[in-house]
This record gives sequence, C-alpha cells and structure tokens, in this order.
Amino acid sequence: MDPFAIVLLAGLGALILWIWLLGKYYPGSGLEQLGLRSAREISETREALDAEDLEQMLAAHNARRRARGEAEVTVSDLELRVMEDVNEQRRRGEEYLADRELDQLLEVTNARRRARGLPERTRAEARREFGGGTDSEN
Repeated sequence: MDPFAIVLLAGLGALILWIWLLGKYYPGSGLEQLGLRSAREISETREALDAEDLEQMLAAHNARRRARGEAEVTVSDLELRVMEDVNEQRRRGEEYLADRELDQLLEVTNARRRARGLPERTRAEARREFGGGTDSEN
C-alpha cells in the first residue's frame, strides 16, 4: 500500500477517534456546546412559564375581585369554567351540524316531492317526525 494513503487513513482514524473522545468525555451535551436546547428542556421551560403566567393572572384577577368584595377564584374553578365552555362550544357545534344535516335532508326530500307533485315538507314537520322538537322556521 502507498505510504501516503496509510498516512491519510491514520490521520482520518485519529481525527474520528479524537472527535469521539471529545464528545464522550467533554462535560455537557453537544447541544449545549452549540448553544441549543433539547426538546424536553424547551417544553419544560414553556410549561414553567405558562404556570407562572397563570399564577400571575390569577393573582391579578383575585386582587380585582377582592377590591370589589367578591370571592377569590382558584385554579380548579378556572379549569371547571374552561371545561364548561368547551362542552358548551361542542354542544353548539353538534346542534349546528344537526341543523345543517336537516337542511340538506329537507332540500333533497323536497326536490323529490316537487318532482312527484307533492307538497314540500317543512322544517317543523321534519323535526316532529324525527323527534328533534318543534321549530317555527320553514
């Protein structure tokens, strides 16, 4: 083998060994050396900041409530209120989708009824038939 190739391969091997040893025994992680943070550190920092923000906002909110003579609000009260709001939003969304489905059903049904010369079905009739309550709209 050519002596130049041996020197190059030995130099490359020494460089790889040096980089591996540097990474293994140098304190800290490679991300720290580059000024980066791991995903876990980022999410932990974000969660800590969110918790601190919540505490500050709750303290300010309770200070205003105390000044008005109202009872203070706890984190669990806020969580309960948020869950109620989410459930109400979900219920409204389901009602909206049910109304849209009823409108589509009436549109198709009434097109068929018109083609056969039958009178159109109203929204109130469809709601009574399918058990959705009464509705005064047409």
